[in-house]
Amino acid sequence: MDDFLTEIPDVPIEGEHVTLRLLHERDAAPLYAVIDESREFLARHLPWPRDCRSVEDVASRIDSWEMQAEMTNGACWGIFERGVLAGVIVLGWIQAAHLSASVSYWLGEKFTGRGLATEALKLVSRHAFTELGLNRLEISASVSNVDSQAVALRAGFSKEGVSREFERINGIFEDHVRFSRLARDPGF
Repeated sequence: MDDFLTEIPDVPIEGEHVTLRLLHERDAAPLYAVIDESREFLARHLPWPRDCRSVEDVASRIDSWEMQAEMTNGACWGIFERGVLAGVIVLGWIQAAHLSASVSYWLGEKFTGRGLATEALKLVSRHAFTELGLNRLEISASVSNVDSQAVALRAGFSKEGVSREFERINGIFEDHVRFSRLARDPGF
């Protein structure tokens, strides 16, 4: 832990079809546009889209993500396809003592079905293990969100089990499937 990073590096992560870049205030309006265009689609499996009502709301979230990156306890990258913001991937709850973190991701509806989330998850996982020195990543996806579960599996995550009533979405407690990936797991 003595040599753990003191800040998440603000450098793009390049993939074959996507580029990941830490989000900043200038990204608030484009990110809000993606959210607003896909609000009902996102709200089926996520608790926050109905409460994200303005560019200022998004800017506030971006500010908190920037502070997390500066404190090395999380980061949010925009998922860009050919320069267009398609969604986000978040490395959260970084536990330096345990070298672990959680990962979450989403795409605007029109960007789904092309492998962008899978590629982004593989890129963030590799970055977390090789650049940040983490050992374990975990993902939680609603039992009804089979697309998100498929992304986790395609990116080499293993199913661990079900967390009962893990999250309240649209007033209903949803069970979530938990996935994990270790630095030593094969497949990058």
